[in-house]
Amino acid sequence: MAETPHYAHLMELLFLGSGLVIFICVLVSIVAALGKAGKVAKFAAGGVAVTAVGYMVLLFGVALATSNKTLPPGNWKYFCEADCHIAYSVDSVKEAVTLGPEAKPMTARGRFIIVRLKTWFDQNSIAPFRGNSPLTPDPRFVRLIDDRGRQYFPAPDSAAAVHALSLPLDTPLRPGESYRTTFVFDLPAEARDPRLLISDAQPVTQLLVDHENSPLHGKIYLSLNTSASTNASEPQ
Repeated sequence: MAETPHYAHLMELLFLGSGLVIFICVLVSIVAALGKAGKVAKFAAGGVAVTAVGYMVLLFGVALATSNKTLPPGNWKYFCEADCHIAYSVDSVKEAVTLGPEAKPMTARGRFIIVRLKTWFDQNSIAPFRGNSPLTPDPRFVRLIDDRGRQYFPAPDSAAAVHALSLPLDTPLRPGESYRTTFVFDLPAEARDPRLLISDAQPVTQLLVDHENSPLHGKIYLSLNTSASTNASEPQ
């Protein structure tokens, strides 16, 4: 398994705390400038600069110390939500050249890769006082990345041709529950060694220290085994 970001609650507090310090320093600087308190205004402006530069150094420094990671089939990629962890794993992978009914088939430009992704609300990641209320996972992007770094997004309206039970990624979950979502990718014949990348869609994650969305940070990929199906099970 792998998690993004590590120590998520601490990283969120660091981001919010830095933002609060900058806000207060800006406010003090404005008030001091209006009151012609030059020394106080300069001190507050310096606080803004030190906090902002320090946070940026930490953001990029941690990112540069990371590298890309590809998780083997059956492993879980964890995202820390507000009060829990949502995990994802590749449940199965298949390939096909055509999809849909014989009378009106859909033909791939190269080959279809059909990925069944499992979403799981890890009940071991919550506090005892949280209760059993449902949680809606944060928005996610799903795409395949080949060995040349090219991105492939799910083919529109093609998942219905597979006739598999598929729930949207934003379906609410209670602790311990899971569901599966089917994605169909149309890859050209020359695409090699595709890996699945599921990532946060919220822009603010780009500013969180040690989040894979932050600039220059390594990514966590899920390996695909296109020669046989793989099954993911919840850790005990």
